[in-house]
Amino acid sequence: MLTTVNKKSMLNKLAPHSRVWVFQANRFLTESEEQKINAELGEFIPKWASHGNELYGDFCVDRSLFIIVGADEKKSPTSGCSIDSLTRVIKKIGEEMKVDFFDRLMLSYVDAENKISLLSLPEFKALMKKDQIKTSTMVFNNLIATKEDLDTRWHTSLKNSWHKNLIDIL
Repeated sequence: MLTTVNKKSMLNKLAPHSRVWVFQANRFLTESEEQKINAELGEFIPKWASHGNELYGDFCVDRSLFIIVGADEKKSPTSGCSIDSLTRVIKKIGEEMKVDFFDRLMLSYVDAENKISLLSLPEFKALMKKDQIKTSTMVFNNLIATKEDLDTRWHTSLKNSWHKNLIDIL
């Protein structure tokens, strides 16, 4: 069964146009790791700034696999420096926990038993060739850009995600 989060924590204080970053772990997080992430980002996000201007941001840890961070850029736009500072914090957290939040070759999807599975790109392609992953398979499209995308297009069928490009190369 899918692990879900309290919808209140899914960045609900942010407007639909807010920018979103999804950092997927290369393995599932433990409860204590989630608590550590919540503590560290709970300190970082309120102080997060862009050229001295405080950013209006929020975050959540979802499904013991994703760190999702958002910022309302209409209230205060992010900058390269502010995004770099967020990246440094996520990398630091990952190093401390021995988790890679930047492995773009790990793909997450909902398997036949309705559980989230995490596979390398070659493993994912192999299951596609065996027809165990189909165009209707639910995947997590971590390339989303906005809060609205998070709410409507993040957890979607393979045919509605960038993953569909993998079909053409099989």
